[in-house]
Amino acid sequence: MAKIIGGFASSHTPLMYMEGPDWAKRGEQDRRNRELIKMPEGRRVTYDELERLADPAIAKHINVETFIQKEESIQRGLDDLETRFGQTDADVIVMFGDDQSEFFFDDNMPVMNVYWGDSIHILPRGDGGGPLRSYLTEEQDWPVASDLGLHIIETLMENDFDVSHSHYQRETYGGKIGPATYYLDMERSTEPRVFGIPHAFGFAMGRWFAGKKTPIVPINLNTCYPPNWISPKRAYNLGRTVREAIQSWDSGLKVAVACSGGLSHFVVDEELDRIALKGLNEASADILTTLPRVRLQSATTETLNWVAVQGTMGDTPMEVITYEPGYRSLAGTGCGCAVGHWDPNGK
Repeated sequence: MAKIIGGFASSHTPLMYMEGPDWAKRGEQDRRNRELIKMPEGRRVTYDELERLADPAIAKHINVETFIQKEESIQRGLDDLETRFGQTDADVIVMFGDDQSEFFFDDNMPVMNVYWGDSIHILPRGDGGGPLRSYLTEEQDWPVASDLGLHIIETLMENDFDVSHSHYQRETYGGKIGPATYYLDMERSTEPRVFGIPHAFGFAMGRWFAGKKTPIVPINLNTCYPPNWISPKRAYNLGRTVREAIQSWDSGLKVAVACSGGLSHFVVDEELDRIALKGLNEASADILTTLPRVRLQSATTETLNWVAVQGTMGDTPMEVITYEPGYRSLAGTGCGCAVGHWDPNGK
């Protein structure tokens, strides 16, 4: 039977690959962001309103020196994760990610989807060749562990998870999302275009896969878009069932589990980040399955990718390698920047 030998996770915000002096530029772009949520109320607001209501203490974070210090801390964490990933030497990587107007739209938005084609196409992203590595820079086909993907689908179905599946990619992707409920009271529209693997998977593969082209199984969660977005409890239990599938897979191969995304953004919610990290560090299902929905809105929902990995890792706690509250504006916009590792051997 297959064996789970490790888990890996990081945020994938632009702050994870931008140089510190450029963080403020990203903060300026937040003025146009329509998905800014005021916490803890969970109310969508404009940038100007958010800045007016922001904690004055945020100002101490908004300077180039602090940006550079946090950038260096983040890069050390990612380098450490890459080293650990390389040393683990897995045969297959099961990956949890989320889709943001990439493969899925409101014509058919699955709560969960397993891709099990023989390979998945990679297209380079424009931010992959900068001074800090991020996404893959070469167009290529990446191998997929199709047999494990099929086994995961069948195991989920046997355990009452109505999972969708994809066995090939389309020539183009595009469509509309929203309006719906919670923060999504507007429409998002994407013109049809050729698209490679979604960013939640691509960042990990480009930044900390240590140059390895290990076969993957991509599991996409609808964390972001109501009304059928996944709940914390469902994400955790999904992970538990994926664990069952891996451990019952008749292969004898070594399997690692990975994700990227989150933590809180596009507005930093340090309190929620620290609650989630505590739950991960303690392998606490009680904490992780009761994360408040009202605070899991917009892209903060990517925290649920980590919750799914914790379900898959079972009682193995996550070591927090790095956490930086990535404030990039006086309004408190930014991202909770984190890096974590699960080691079943406790090393």
